[in-house]
Amino acid sequence: MIGTLPGMGAPRSLVIRAGVRAAARLRDEGFHADLFDTLVGASGGPKWLVLRHLDDALIDHVILPRERPLDTLGSSIGSFRHACFAQRDPHSALARFADAYTRQAYDGQPTPETISGESDRILAHLLAAHGAEEIATNADIRSHFVAARLRNDRGLDRGTAFRMQLAAAASRNLLSRRGLGRSFDRILFASAPPAVGFDDFRTVPVPLDAGNLRAALMASGSIPLVMAGVRNVPGAPGTLFDGGILDYHFDFAFRRRPGLVLFPHFFDRITPGWFDKPLPWRRPRASDLEDVVLIAPSDEFISRLPGQKVPDRDDFLKLGTQERIARWLRIQDESKGLADEFTTLVDSGRIAHAIRPFPAP
Repeated sequence: MIGTLPGMGAPRSLVIRAGVRAAARLRDEGFHADLFDTLVGASGGPKWLVLRHLDDALIDHVILPRERPLDTLGSSIGSFRHACFAQRDPHSALARFADAYTRQAYDGQPTPETISGESDRILAHLLAAHGAEEIATNADIRSHFVAARLRNDRGLDRGTAFRMQLAAAASRNLLSRRGLGRSFDRILFASAPPAVGFDDFRTVPVPLDAGNLRAALMASGSIPLVMAGVRNVPGAPGTLFDGGILDYHFDFAFRRRPGLVLFPHFFDRITPGWFDKPLPWRRPRASDLEDVVLIAPSDEFISRLPGQKVPDRDDFLKLGTQERIARWLRIQDESKGLADEFTTLVDSGRIAHAIRPFPAP
């Protein structure tokens, strides 16, 4: 039954969706690490905390037991999560990241520089002493981090002129997602020759190494008008911003290796770009999801969380620091249920019973 775990009476906390080819392979082969060639991580800031312990389960079932390379593709917080996965001890890296991220705090109304400084502090904990080198040289987990660069780069990251550039991009996107290509280039940082390719926007590949990795991660997560733009990253001149501008949840219309695509996500819905958030009709094409497996918390699970929602940036405005930290820690504890359910489905060989198709566009 769709509403319960196979052989169990508890409501499902997870939604698992799969495209036609992905569903067939899961039924034929079961869930195993080398079924997947690509792992996608979306933008979303604090939303990632709902996946905290599911990420640990994915490390155990997808990252560590691999016999062939995995290409990770992430924007913003997805890049940060993948940076944990590509370190020698991914569980420890993820724990450092979660602790530093949860306990970030600000006095009064922080400036973009203050928020960027706190993000850099979080990255320092995530990477520790050797993380940058481990990620850049990892031949098994091949990292791809996405950032965005204004095509008419005036070196601005705030003010009226910059806001007008963002408004023009939003207007172009309203008419067509491809219209964003008149406003932004995609910067693709890759730790090896890129294994993913794009045909929608001008994409500039930049080799990722230990020297530019921290700055590349900062660029991938620098939210416009909230954080300072990241300037002159080695290999990528100009002012860079959050990769979610172009690839918020990704549209999955990218070229890749032939294995399946795994997409652990905060929600059971996909919004391709940052400017698509108010456009409910903007969704990936069904043909681009045929090889995709999405794993997400169910709406019922989310309704049981503190505040009845996943964490988001509004929590900084609506909750006091200690209340927010306590809530975020509780949500991470609740995410152990997602990890347990996923592990049960995989270990029992019954994950194919849980698959639902993607909704029609």
